[in-house]
Amino acid sequence: MLKNGFKAALIIVLALMLHKAAFAAEVVNLPTEELAQESVLPVFDKPVSVKNRNVVTQGRFEIDGFYGYAMTEPIANVSKLGLGLYYNSSENHAWGLIVAKNFSGLSSYADQLNQQFQLDFNRAPAPDMTIMGDYNLKAFYGKMSLTKSIVFNTQLYGSLSAGAVKYVHKTYPAVAFGIGQKFYFTKQWAFRFDLRLYAHQAPIPFLNGKLKPNQPVPDYGDFQERVTYTTNLDVGLSYLF
Repeated sequence: MLKNGFKAALIIVLALMLHKAAFAAEVVNLPTEELAQESVLPVFDKPVSVKNRNVVTQGRFEIDGFYGYAMTEPIANVSKLGLGLYYNSSENHAWGLIVAKNFSGLSSYADQLNQQFQLDFNRAPAPDMTIMGDYNLKAFYGKMSLTKSIVFNTQLYGSLSAGAVKYVHKTYPAVAFGIGQKFYFTKQWAFRFDLRLYAHQAPIPFLNGKLKPNQPVPDYGDFQERVTYTTNLDVGLSYLF
């Protein structure tokens, strides 16, 4: 039994010595001139970000029809209909023209003010038409599968626009920026969604002493102006040809 205990102790001592020898630190000294002095990134001759793209847009035109909803417009009718025409100069850039016609009438909030306080905002100038040049930076292309047989090709992009907003009496320069998403359900047709923030000079629809039925009708020039910000959501169909 003592022999067995001695053998076991000897085996443990040898194992510890071998473990220490296996992991012994070794110091390697290299000359300073042989060490790397700068970092270099790899260079790829033909970088390809997307393979097997189902929807190819480069060099093609695209026409859109959409319904616009002014989410933060308090007085004028919040609806508009529009058309857009785009040219895709590459898979990353598109250039287009947007024309939208506003609906006539007032918002539901303006109708409530008229019922409660007899304020006729039909006397105030309202937006009539918008025309903008639009640039789209196509950031991400992908595919979304709803079922095994239904696949949407998606395109996420940012937009930057410049143009004019025409009121019934005057035209104001305008800019807009936003984000959009397309869902291609065929290689030509897509659902398009655009969320934009417009900024432009516009008349203030509130005018003291001129909006009630028993008060004198104001001229459009009586309304003061200020910079107005409007959030607009466009929903429509797009055709690529």
